[in-house]
Amino acid sequence: MSTAEARTTTDDDLGTVRVAADQGLADAVADKICARLDGHRLTSGTVLHAESVSLPLPPVESGRPDMETWASLLDTGSTKSGESENANTITLCVSEIPRRVGSRPVLAEIVGTSMVVIYVPSFGARAVARRAGAVALTAIESMRRRDDDTDDGSSVAPDHPTPATGLAHWSVDSGHDILLAPALLGRTRMVAGMIRTNRPWRLVPALSGALAAATATSAFGVFYSSIWQMAASMSVLRLCCVSVIAVALITAWLILPNGLWERRTRRQTGVDRAMYNMATLATVLAGVVIMYAALFVVVGAASAVVISPEFLSMQLDRDAEALDYVRLAWLAASLGTVAGAVGSTVADQEQILGATFGHREAARRRAAKSRLATD
Repeated sequence: MSTAEARTTTDDDLGTVRVAADQGLADAVADKICARLDGHRLTSGTVLHAESVSLPLPPVESGRPDMETWASLLDTGSTKSGESENANTITLCVSEIPRRVGSRPVLAEIVGTSMVVIYVPSFGARAVARRAGAVALTAIESMRRRDDDTDDGSSVAPDHPTPATGLAHWSVDSGHDILLAPALLGRTRMVAGMIRTNRPWRLVPALSGALAAATATSAFGVFYSSIWQMAASMSVLRLCCVSVIAVALITAWLILPNGLWERRTRRQTGVDRAMYNMATLATVLAGVVIMYAALFVVVGAASAVVISPEFLSMQLDRDAEALDYVRLAWLAASLGTVAGAVGSTVADQEQILGATFGHREAARRRAAKSRLATD
């Protein structure tokens, strides 16, 4: 906002946007949205002042947003600056709930005359913060235009899509205006967004026990010549099969004993259950693959340092090649990964559980209940 604009802006022209977000990726996205909104001038002339607050935004048991609880939390919560709310205050909730209508992800939802909800998983895995910020501005503008056009505050879907929303269009669901993403690959995009929201790379520290066990086992591949000979004799296809089996075993070992798999008793809708399970499977699988890749690099580097080409040639009865070191690291990493499943039993279970939507939803419900009880 320019100096001239700042001099002519009065208190009546200011509109406060309180940005409330779930902890995690939604919180990081909310910070980017907050920075984009702060100082932005709406077409009505209102200049936005954005401030953020971290709050648990739990869904109900069915997985839909719990607007009643959210409103209670927002009424009792306070902004970071400690300022009181006024008539121009807009609440922007940035949630990690995977909200959809049929096969169409819900990008944004307008609730009443002062609340907008942004659903992070609906944006997929690419440029989430930038696109969410654009949609947040569009939703706020649409809400303000709707309020100006209707005297009774009734829900009227805003007008045509804007460049910020692309092929998305506004509709009405449960009396709320919602911005729907295209149906084409909608569920696939939402699952990708759920995986991105899970941040699978953060699962790797929780696998420190598994990585330690895998590294110890992989050391046998560096120091025992029988492993060298076995690796040299194996085809690429066989090594690939061993890798797939090893990664699958530790992935299943992490999911099943920790109760990460959604069952019918916990989520009634088959489509939702499948989406949650796909996101969980891909998240844990990505974490395991990252661990496997790190193990492969470590074992490969150790093999190159410890085993000289001349000594390896003597053991193989032929000239050693660079591919022999690759095969050795490949087999040793696979064997170590299987052993790592045992180490994963002592991993930080809370971090593993935190990488799944179902557990975080339950945790947010508990946190919200506790916060309301203390307030």
